[in-house]
Amino acid sequence: MPGIFGAFGAVFGVVGLALAAGGLALAAFLLYRVVLRRRTLEAGLTAEAECLETYVTSEAAYDEDRDRYTRTMRHVILGFRTEDGRDVRIRDRSGAPRVVGDFVTVRYLPERPQDAAVAGRPTGIFAVGVGLGLFFCLVTVGVGVLFAVFGFAFGTVAEVVPTHGFPSGFSSPGWPSDQPGPGFPSVVPVVPGPNGVPTPVWPSGF
Repeated sequence: MPGIFGAFGAVFGVVGLALAAGGLALAAFLLYRVVLRRRTLEAGLTAEAECLETYVTSEAAYDEDRDRYTRTMRHVILGFRTEDGRDVRIRDRSGAPRVVGDFVTVRYLPERPQDAAVAGRPTGIFAVGVGLGLFFCLVTVGVGVLFAVFGFAFGTVAEVVPTHGFPSGFSSPGWPSDQPGPGFPSVVPVVPGPNGVPTPVWPSGF
């Protein structure tokens, strides 16, 4: 049984480490996107992008009371041409209302035009998204660490502390329950006491 519990604890610990590693990796990716976007807006080349397409998608969602409602999202596709003549299409995530044919200035890095960003777009939506993402990563890392600590600690304790009782016929460590302890007399003489009441005669030391 200790081996089974030890293996269970090890699995629990490995799952916790995987969760923590996943949270750290996601946090690193989000920070990379933040740095890339900042570099694009500060040092990127400018281009005139045209709104090529807009469309709306809907999906089922649930509020806090578990009531179902339909959530709609508007998508905007922008297209622009780089200095070396490449045509690039990107998704505008700024949330600004646009119609097909509108023009907007974008910035892009020559080596990564697919990560172009709308110049001067509001940063609130992006900041909120990054903040929520980092909070989720922090929670994931914390849960993973707790899982790992609990799992490995449980496995270690299970391997060290016996999970079975005393051997059959023993009530406590040292001697069988149906036999007297060491030094305990097997026969105690009885003599008539006052008023004829039998009185045991204990050896000295008892």
